[in-house]
Amino acid sequence: MTLLSRATIILTATIFGIARAQTCPSNDNGQCDFEPTNPYSCGTDYNCAYKNRCLAEAAGFDVEADCCQAPMPSSCGMISSPLLCGSKQCPYANECIASLAGYDSSQCTAPPPTCAVGDKDCEGEPANPYTCGPNKCAYKTVCDAQSAGFDLGADCCQDTRSNTACTADIASVSCGPPGGKQCSYSNQCLADSAGYNSNQCCNAVPDGIFCTADFKPVECGSIPCVYSNQCQADAAGATDCCAQVPEGVACTADSTPVTCGSEQCGYSNQCLADAAGYSSDQCCNAVPNDVACAAIYEPVTCGPSSCVYSSQCEADAAGATECCRQPVTEGCTMNYAPILCGKDSCSYENECVAEKSGFDPDSCVPDPNPPAQPQTTATGAVPTTTSPGISTLADGGTPSGSNSLLVTIGLL
Repeated sequence: MTLLSRATIILTATIFGIARAQTCPSNDNGQCDFEPTNPYSCGTDYNCAYKNRCLAEAAGFDVEADCCQAPMPSSCGMISSPLLCGSKQCPYANECIASLAGYDSSQCTAPPPTCAVGDKDCEGEPANPYTCGPNKCAYKTVCDAQSAGFDLGADCCQDTRSNTACTADIASVSCGPPGGKQCSYSNQCLADSAGYNSNQCCNAVPDGIFCTADFKPVECGSIPCVYSNQCQADAAGATDCCAQVPEGVACTADSTPVTCGSEQCGYSNQCLADAAGYSSDQCCNAVPNDVACAAIYEPVTCGPSSCVYSSQCEADAAGATECCRQPVTEGCTMNYAPILCGKDSCSYENECVAEKSGFDPDSCVPDPNPPAQPQTTATGAVPTTTSPGISTLADGGTPSGSNSLLVTIGLL
């Protein structure tokens, strides 16, 4: 008697590529020994495997109703991406094995997710629905979710309240703490209903947007919202974006803050700014937070980067050099007779402007190489170009929106 002719046989199911020991019926008397190999899996959950159709029928199965073809997966990869195919919902480990059984992708679907169920009695708990885990398992109460083993803060998103009146507008947002679980909602109204506010949410990148896969993260806005690159940030409609310092950058821990670029991005030192993509001529020394200067606005422009500060006091506190008071033109004529004043040879349009800007005209000298006469405005003021870096506030602080980023990046 052959092994297959035993009253019961221990067979291995290979549908999912996982060995299962299973006692299955058999009524083989040798008549199937010469049948061609054409494996079938039959019975409850298709756990009983037979080498060919003959053996499956001899065991009492209706092959058309009770069995699924179970091709050997040797010619397919062992990637697990389970599918259920056909009207019998035959299970296969991946699309390749399903195709060997005669199914195409239109006949197969992914199986429903497996969701854990806890053993705690949560009857009577207040309704507070959550969706948890990668399988998006739905739980009616906090008790149910926690009993199933989920950490609400790390694994779950709170569902929108069923009585919420929101529009059907699609303006997707992603909400949650920086570095924590991010929960997606179709719009801010639905996010608000789930317990978030706009300060906890970022605009999501719309579907169908094509950006490169470059990972050059940027932080945008005051939250801040982090995107993989500037393309994604632009697609999401984010503003005030600053490049993050790449991981692994070797810089000292010196705190000599600088602010860089048109977005006034703050970094703890120039080394970190360089790593984020800003050169020294795009950056200005920041005014230390503990500096006490009078709340006057007498802006000065300093250095080759044309850094602008609210007063000379702030410029001195920032360590800026070669500073010139910005021209004060009120009450002056438009005659163009440029002169140079002070130790930094600050250029002014004429003696009147120099005097209004704080210099004694008698201490000034004519500019030997005057620039071309600029266009003047209706009031006689000469248009000035502001810094590509940062203008500081009169209270000695840094501009709005820069402090949070300065703290975040300064810790890297």
